Amino acid sequence: MKRKELKLNEVVPIHTIKEMMELAVKDAGEKTAFEYRNPKNKEEVLKVTYQEFYDTIQSLGTALSTIATENTHIAIIGDNSYDWLTVYLTVLQSNHVFVPIDKELTSKEVGNILKNSDSTVLFYAGKYEKYIDELKQEVLSIQYFIGLDNEKSEGNVLSYKALVQKGKEMLVKGDTSFTAIEHENTNILKMLVYTSGTTGNPKGVMLTEHNLVSAVYYGLQVADIKTKCLSVLPYHHTYESVVGILVALHKRAEICINDSLKNVLKNLQLYKPDYIYLVPAFTDVFYKNIWANAKKTG
Repeated sequence: MKRKELKLNEVVPIHTIKEMMELAVKDAGEKTAFEYRNPKNKEEVLKVTYQEFYDTIQSLGTALSTIATENTHIAIIGDNSYDWLTVYLTVLQSNHVFVPIDKELTSKEVGNILKNSDSTVLFYAGKYEKYIDELKQEVLSIQYFIGLDNEKSEGNVLSYKALVQKGKEMLVKGDTSFTAIEHENTNILKMLVYTSGTTGNPKGVMLTEHNLVSAVYYGLQVADIKTKCLSVLPYHHTYESVVGILVALHKRAEICINDSLKNVLKNLQLYKPDYIYLVPAFTDVFYKNIWANAKKTG
């Protein structure tokens, strides 16, 4: 029997993440890139355009150049958030290596990954503030701890907000330490992702920029991505951070950030997305809840 030829979607070719973001801003700068609940007021929904997202990345990257030398391994731990994503896209466009850490790990487990990954900078969400004193003692290689929720900097514990503001001021003065970066070799280490450790100690999986860009380009050729998604799965997993986030950005989709797993159904009603990436265990929960409600209501 003759095999039916698969019709591929047309996708704009890209070679680097920087090129992908520049094209996105050029094509859809004023379009909403992200939608999420205000962490300080859950009733308020905030919207960020592609241009605003890009500007924050430029500012953060410029400020990072003052504390991180080339090829610095930069780690992050925290719940899914807009700030998490700004760090992610900033490091991907820099000359550094991105190390996402499972937000469910203990302080000791986080310390082990920081040591194993040779990380020297750690971004962290406010709920992990309790880890910092212990990590300072256990992981001597960390030169800077950057709090996503910190209002001010003190010593080597810096404020993410202050860092972004510093970068803005540097850009105004003409600093091009970040904006002028070009990646000619996309086959060097760009992202170090750790396995769950269910079959032993977590192991670092090395991904290059070419790996990431290829997943975006070839993924969009076969995936029927729409215009608005609900981003649910943890960002330290490559399925969500690469297939979910990067693919959506190259498609110029609107990404709605789910603030809590218990709010998924509520957020589906709030944002009304036209697609969502899930894993089998998640869809199984949906399935059971739907039938439980059907039996209950008849």
